[in-house]
Amino acid sequence: MDGSKNVTLQYEGDDLLVISTALTADRRARLFFRSVLGAKQLEEQRGYRCPRRRLSLYALTLRVYDWLSVNGWSAAGERDVSATVSLELERRRSFVRTREAAQKQKNDGAAFDFSRVDLAMRSFGWSAERSLRPHQRVGVAHALTAINVGNFSVPGAGKTTTTLATAVTHLQSGTVDLVVVIGPLACFDPWEKETRAAVGSLIRTRRVRGSSRQRHVTYQQVKNNDLLLLSYPTAAADQMALLDLFSHHKVMMVVDESHRVKRFRGGVWAPALVELSKRAKVRMVLSGTPMPQSGKDLFTQLNILWPDGQLTGTREAFAGRVQQDFDDIVRDVMPFVSRTPKTALGLPPYRIHHHSVELSGLQAEIYDLIENRFRQRIADAVTWQDKIDSLRRGRPIRLLQAASNPLTFSSKDSYFRLPQIEDRAPTLMERLVSYGFSDEIPAKSAAAIELIRSIAEKGEKVVCWSNFVVNLDHFRSLVSQVLGIPCYQIDGRVPAGQDALHSESNSVADSAGDDDTRESVIDRFLQESGPAVLVTNPASCSESISLHTSCHNAIYLDRTYDCAMFLQSIDRIHRLGLPPDAQVNVHILDALIDGRPTVDALVEASLTSKSQRMQKLLEGAELLPIELSNDPAIDAEGNDQDLEALLRYLLGQEA
Repeated sequence: MDGSKNVTLQYEGDDLLVISTALTADRRARLFFRSVLGAKQLEEQRGYRCPRRRLSLYALTLRVYDWLSVNGWSAAGERDVSATVSLELERRRSFVRTREAAQKQKNDGAAFDFSRVDLAMRSFGWSAERSLRPHQRVGVAHALTAINVGNFSVPGAGKTTTTLATAVTHLQSGTVDLVVVIGPLACFDPWEKETRAAVGSLIRTRRVRGSSRQRHVTYQQVKNNDLLLLSYPTAAADQMALLDLFSHHKVMMVVDESHRVKRFRGGVWAPALVELSKRAKVRMVLSGTPMPQSGKDLFTQLNILWPDGQLTGTREAFAGRVQQDFDDIVRDVMPFVSRTPKTALGLPPYRIHHHSVELSGLQAEIYDLIENRFRQRIADAVTWQDKIDSLRRGRPIRLLQAASNPLTFSSKDSYFRLPQIEDRAPTLMERLVSYGFSDEIPAKSAAAIELIRSIAEKGEKVVCWSNFVVNLDHFRSLVSQVLGIPCYQIDGRVPAGQDALHSESNSVADSAGDDDTRESVIDRFLQESGPAVLVTNPASCSESISLHTSCHNAIYLDRTYDCAMFLQSIDRIHRLGLPPDAQVNVHILDALIDGRPTVDALVEASLTSKSQRMQKLLEGAELLPIELSNDPAIDAEGNDQDLEALLRYLLGQEA
């Protein structure tokens, strides 16, 4: 290389000196150092003084070094600078070596010697009754080879067990001495149960909760081989304390349901977890749906795995690649990602049973009045698009409520942002008031009662799904009054843990006085020796909930257009660990009125057409975005094609 292109780097206070007379004569160098970095020229034109500004001195050094290397300059530094650059170059070489090893292992899984893992697990005390399934062994082998990995296997594939086996291997070898799991409160119970089943008390699980002082006491009492369980808000609020904890322990950091921290910009949780990951020795992220909205959902998750941006580059560059060539991103990240498709789980298929239910009495009149209200709205719209827009403003979910239970109109629904219905038409309001005081049972509820009766006669359990809390309240009361069998309920009012907090913020709530949690309700339901009913909504029980051990029946009082939510709810009873002789039955109630289809038929047609693609995304081996909305109401009320089908239905153009 031309000796005139040699550059010397040295530190002076918070500035980086870039020394080279030739550098100041180079036009591209002047543009980079002056305009981009805000550097000032040194005396006698012998180089530049670069201020640190928003960057750390370490990051500034690497940025300058990279620019010089790419543009043909040879950089050498004094001792401190050389150490910085040498450390980074070794980190980069290590990343390349790890990526190559992970890719080779994925291409030829048999090349991995699992005997050392078996020995480590036995030596640690892993229960022989908790043997890993073949796909879990593949996941452990990949995690130990790639070190920092995303396990994006389908819901119900046993990601917790796979990750715990990986952690035990690291603990036994001394790679780590502490495991920190950060996730939604609903994941705490599965982690505790799986840890007890696999290693008993050899790993002590501790929930980090309570006041700030109580949480800090927990951190001070941490011992080797502990497993800490933290919610996202707790991790963000306690970031400084956790950074100190991570500096004194060799931490394996696990982020469960990692799509919850997908936010591309802003927020509190994502930046905090990325900072924590920088001090973790081993990092894993777990999600069955890593990209609920778009490819950009991967950005934070990948940066938790490799927080120096090795898998993503800058935020702006990643966004551009998502738009222009997402397949290229997938190729780059696949060495660090494992995904088990549902077909690999060896589960018996579930059966779907449709039951036609005729609406009658006041409910039929109310449904007709709601339908007519929509017809009046579209009659006033001029163009086809105006009619579609009018339908969306009218909230099509009102038809789903009417077909399920008119009592859902009597109060507001915060999840779907539905106000209590107050219509100017006296006829509708009269019917609604009359319905509230009548003894009429909603047609679907009556049909569900008979289904439950037949299931209970066989001594079996059943989970009943509805999207509307008022319907859950009513149906639970109905089951207790008519059937007299144990009936449990979970919705958004039941906390997922004793320090439940459902919104992203810096504060941490503590409601330890409330004994009824989702975990305790589910435990009581599953432990019933005879028939029992659980009534719940997908919004509360679509993640981190397993019912398959003793419940193999589901009844849907209503469904929305949200196909992902529907399929995930089925996964609660159709997942790994299902007894080989178990038959999973899914019962769907479809309302009719005077023998003709209602909105339920439109939902069924929509979900049928969506399910093939959605099952490929949720259950397949490929890594693809699901393309859901950030607003659950939008997915629930349908896309443009769904609204067009509803419009034709209201116009009488299609059955």
